[in-house]
Amino acid sequence: MPPAASPSAAQDRDFIQVRASAIHGTGVFAKRPIPKGTRVIEYAGRRIPKPDLLAAAERGERPLTYVLNLDADTAIDGAEQGNDARYINHSCAPNCEVYIFDGIPYIYAMQDIPAGAELSFDYQLQSASAQRISAALSRALFPCHCGSPQCRGTLAAAPRRRTPRKGRPPAPVLSS
Repeated sequence: MPPAASPSAAQDRDFIQVRASAIHGTGVFAKRPIPKGTRVIEYAGRRIPKPDLLAAAERGERPLTYVLNLDADTAIDGAEQGNDARYINHSCAPNCEVYIFDGIPYIYAMQDIPAGAELSFDYQLQSASAQRISAALSRALFPCHCGSPQCRGTLAAAPRRRTPRKGRPPAPVLSS
């Protein structure tokens, strides 16, 4: 277990503030410049087995608003026992990313972030089942409002591009 942080060390890690966001509802903003590679905050919350979480959501007992995928079996619900990290909004051109060390997710700066900038990461939502949904339905169900030039219109993960098998030409790309 790491040693307890001194008050000055805790002060040094105080990078963020929560306030209204132009992207969506509430967001997290840099209080001061955050250098690239900085661990900004842990994503805290109650750990819940995914089947339990999904069953509760299907029964209408809980929204999935602040849920972070931890691994194949477990999610973290930031709405319960969470911290300010739950308010970090999605962007298709994020300035932060999530790294998981020893089962603990942390938000890291992917680039230098100036004071006042909103923090974001790419949610890369994925289906809880193996069923794929169309891009149009994905945009309808999980719309993105990040406003970046790279916006794909959805919080869902970009579809993986399949690599052609050797000796076989790639399939034609169809436009709609």
